[in-house]
Amino acid sequence: MRERDEKRVTHAEIHQVAGLLARAYPYIEARKRAEGVFADPPLDSLVRAILSQHTSDSNRDRAFAALRARFRDWNTVADAPVQEVAAALYPVNFAATKAARLQEILRRLRDEQGGPTLDFLRDWPTERIREYLTDFNGVGPKSAAIVCLFALGRPVVPVDTHVYRVTRRLGWIGPRVSAERAHAVLGAVIPPSLVLPLHMGLWEHGRVTCRPRPRCAQCAVYRCCTYEKKTAPEPPVETAIAITAGREAPAA
Repeated sequence: MRERDEKRVTHAEIHQVAGLLARAYPYIEARKRAEGVFADPPLDSLVRAILSQHTSDSNRDRAFAALRARFRDWNTVADAPVQEVAAALYPVNFAATKAARLQEILRRLRDEQGGPTLDFLRDWPTERIREYLTDFNGVGPKSAAIVCLFALGRPVVPVDTHVYRVTRRLGWIGPRVSAERAHAVLGAVIPPSLVLPLHMGLWEHGRVTCRPRPRCAQCAVYRCCTYEKKTAPEPPVETAIAITAGREAPAA
């Protein structure tokens, strides 16, 4: 049942927002490709997702690079003293906890599959993949969705802090919908063909413009927004797009 004060989201609005965000942040897909997230095998994607929890993308990538430089392969990571793994993960928050969880996942995969790999997921139905991944300690709906979307090409919406904030202000999810439940709510209304580009646009919009204190004067989707505490009058759409598209924002 829909929340009482949740607006009815139309496909027309979703397509409109997707198109505006694509114009407002034309650089975002190229940046994501440069980060390597589209090239990651499923296990690498899951590791990045775990490292990214409560951590900036730049520190996530520094920790991931340090991990791969320090250890020969995932088997070596699984067998190393947990303190050594945590030391390699120093750029991220909660490095010790993430090191222990990572080793637990790697050892379980080795026991179940004969080696630390998630490549077998490529042939599984999407819902089964999500159920399998979220059975790991420390892997929630967002981390599972990241693996599905970026490593396996499945139209699953990862709802992180930025996507959650923006979609709440757009009125696509109600004020009492949790971030976890938002995965199902957004998955039900966003067309599969728009999941990847819209996710990237929403993520960058939340990071650059629709921040906790929003920069409404540069918002390309101002007219669709239901947020009551706007910080500026509505800007002309082309002006807003020119502000954000005219410069590439610094990496997170």
